[in-house]
Amino acid sequence: MASTRSIVKSLLSTGMAVLLWATGLAVSPPAAALAVIVVGAPSATCQNPQHATIQAAVDAASAGDTIRVCAGTYNEAVAVDKPLVFRGAQAGVDARFGRTNAAQESIVQPPAGSTGFTVTGGVSGVTIDGFTVRNSTADGIDTLSGGSGFTIVNNIITGNRIGINFRSPGTSSSRSVIRQNRLVDNNNSLPQGGTGIFLGGGQGTNFTSITQNRFSGHVNADVNTQGVLDGSDPAEELSITDNASVDSSTFLVLVNADGPAVTSNQITKNSALPSGSAMLVDSETDHAQIQRNIITGGAGTGINVTAQFGSLDPSTSLNVTGNVITSRTNGVSISELDSGTFSGNVIRSSSNNGIQVNSSVTPIIPLVFNGNVATGSTVWDANDDTSGSGTVGTANTWTGNVCPKDDPNGICV
Repeated sequence: MASTRSIVKSLLSTGMAVLLWATGLAVSPPAAALAVIVVGAPSATCQNPQHATIQAAVDAASAGDTIRVCAGTYNEAVAVDKPLVFRGAQAGVDARFGRTNAAQESIVQPPAGSTGFTVTGGVSGVTIDGFTVRNSTADGIDTLSGGSGFTIVNNIITGNRIGINFRSPGTSSSRSVIRQNRLVDNNNSLPQGGTGIFLGGGQGTNFTSITQNRFSGHVNADVNTQGVLDGSDPAEELSITDNASVDSSTFLVLVNADGPAVTSNQITKNSALPSGSAMLVDSETDHAQIQRNIITGGAGTGINVTAQFGSLDPSTSLNVTGNVITSRTNGVSISELDSGTFSGNVIRSSSNNGIQVNSSVTPIIPLVFNGNVATGSTVWDANDDTSGSGTVGTANTWTGNVCPKDDPNGICV
């Protein structure tokens, strides 16, 4: 027979449980642990894999699981239909330099016409870390279905039609980051290819940081923010910072973006390569901050401001400050712009003009040029072809600029 003490203890425990349940203080059972699923062929460095293919692991996984992919080549197109973390053999290892031994990489090389990783159905919260994604005649990575909160880091992305075909209409709580990737060796499969990171789709990409990546050899652009081309949904809260570009036609096509920050990028180009602007600032780009970038060498304009995309309006409130542009055809060229400030830029050894403002510019608010230094240009260090009530008969305001060869005389000291 149970002792009186044990009976009382049992009743007290039962009563306490009922009380906790009634007051909402009962402790929930622990959540099921998220799984780590291993993919690969069994070896000393790939012990106890559960699946031979990445797609089989995706199909077996639950939302939030991690799929660890051992070194090897995976000839498959991976469709991602739930939030997952993909970690290749080089997860956490900066892809910009080194990593030359293919045997140590998790390589995704899809069949012809297929994309390496495709995020489907508007799924958010996918991480892709530490892979090589190569030789797709479609895209290396595709997030166009409309999710957000992506983390694409430490990947080598090479030889695809487009490296990353990206969309993320996120919020401040669902930010995306594209960091420390190497997008090189010609993501140039044509037609309609040749871009490292293309922001496309039917919505603008928001709250996304493209930072500390290395680009090379793209025949169109390293980064293109085109998004919704009709201008109805501009990209917002974009940060394009601390990237390096070598020998691409164009580093950045900035179009249909509101308030992007483009800072501290380094762009170099061999003068023997075809002409292309280092940065093209096009239509419907408002409040852009282009600051402290270094642009060196190559045919074409360093920073080219225009409006080429159909009926979209010229950009407004452009701030170009503290950039160093050396040995380009033109340092800065402006063909269409409604308002903006150019200050503290250093432009050297342009083979045509250092600063060129074309007669097509009819600003709503006079453009301001203040404290720029342009020297060593073959034709003009500064040339303003506009007409108006501004400085010495131009449509703009010029103060404190140093440019020995100026036209009209008086826009520089």
